[in-house]
Amino acid sequence: MEMEMMSQSDDFSIDIDGNNQLAYNNAVVNEWECCIRGQETTKCYDPKRRIEKVPPLLLKGEKGHKNHEYYEPAVVSLGPYHKRSPLVHDAENYKRITLEEFRLSSGTTINLLHDKVFEVVHEARKCYINGSTKDYNDQEFNRMMLLDGCFILFFIECISHANNKFLLNNEYLGALGFANVTRDIFLLENQIPFVVIQVLLDLRFPDDKGEDVLNGFFNYLNYGEVLRKDEKVFQNNKQALHLLELYRSYFISFSTSLGRGGSTSSSMWHKCCKEPLYENEDYDYVKRNRSFASVMELKAKGIFLKRTHKKSLNEDIKFHSNCCYGELQLVPRAVSYNTKAIYLNMIAYEMCPHNPNDFRVSTYIRVMKSLVIQRDDVKELRNTNILLHSLGRDEEVVKMYDEIDAPAVNIYMFNQLRKGIEKHCRSKYKTWAAELINVYFSSPWKTVALLVATAILFTNFLSTYFTIRPLPNESDDNILRRCARLHPPPGPS
Repeated sequence: MEMEMMSQSDDFSIDIDGNNQLAYNNAVVNEWECCIRGQETTKCYDPKRRIEKVPPLLLKGEKGHKNHEYYEPAVVSLGPYHKRSPLVHDAENYKRITLEEFRLSSGTTINLLHDKVFEVVHEARKCYINGSTKDYNDQEFNRMMLLDGCFILFFIECISHANNKFLLNNEYLGALGFANVTRDIFLLENQIPFVVIQVLLDLRFPDDKGEDVLNGFFNYLNYGEVLRKDEKVFQNNKQALHLLELYRSYFISFSTSLGRGGSTSSSMWHKCCKEPLYENEDYDYVKRNRSFASVMELKAKGIFLKRTHKKSLNEDIKFHSNCCYGELQLVPRAVSYNTKAIYLNMIAYEMCPHNPNDFRVSTYIRVMKSLVIQRDDVKELRNTNILLHSLGRDEEVVKMYDEIDAPAVNIYMFNQLRKGIEKHCRSKYKTWAAELINVYFSSPWKTVALLVATAILFTNFLSTYFTIRPLPNESDDNILRRCARLHPPPGPS
């Protein structure tokens, strides 16, 4: 009763710097809108970006509980967040081995490596959330950054250069340990600031050769093999906060777009800038989030899969509606034991606060969840060399996509793709043409059978027609007389 009287009688006030807060809010909105549109961000406000922890809401619910283990390191802890975990204790000794190997490869000394990392130690400390590094003084924190950075780069170099020293992982971590190192490197809570990696990378690979090493390693994750592509790793993200962010920007490739085909990404985004970002349907949750047909259902509607052959670009998904058929273009992707953890942590990165982004990975996963719902869908993706998986059975791929949750997507990108597919499927003559192709021209034998049946039908038609209306049976004399009447002899000259 006393509290109620107090609330009614006492004045309540909050001191807010209205002008500054309003300007900050407008800058935040512009930053997010530029990211969603695919434009260069304004960078006109301090986003307070940190190496975040996994948002708690992602860990709730049935899928969140099942996927909890995919956010925690299995064999190696990087950074301060999981340093005390007993599960990763064995890797601490192995880090010293990789430090020595990295020193020998770099042709330098431990003291020089230590001093170079110490130059950015204060900047690196600011990259973690408040209070997470208070148990470490500068020397201890610097040593942790040095050991973790050398461990990461030694592993990446072994994979990218096919160096058989990666077998040291088997010796110190075991064969299963090696299989889990890749996933641990790309966990959101297991990141170290990229400024540390950049310093060590420049020492080990001068003249920007370190970018080629990252290029090969990222392509190993994308395609299951080490490739040297023309696209540069730092082209789209020169100020990466950590390695996961850098790989995400390479995975989605900002130079291309996920949307309806026919036009380049730049022209599509230019058009987007002239149109409202949100339409009335975008505020309808059911319409906005509804999925489209799976791979086999799209095939029945005359929409066929096509592998993007330009490996110089990490194109996502494009749809082209042609005269009598549709074409869904997908870049080939490798799916392995580590893929689920990497996807989940890239999505978790996109869900973090103070992190303007365009939800490209979440959108890509939502599209794949729509396309892959049964074993035959995976089989079709395999047959077109779009999906390269090493999970054993196709059912495991279906299960993987089903267990990954993508709570938010880029509304514009997802709707553009979905609307293009739905418009194609609503066209009657295109679906009829698709049915004709699927039923009669899906294999050479069906085509031959159709031609033979058509020939037989045409022969029967001619036979029936001439039975009803036979050819005239006249003698040669009658024919000669008829010809004479038609062509009288010429007159005398």
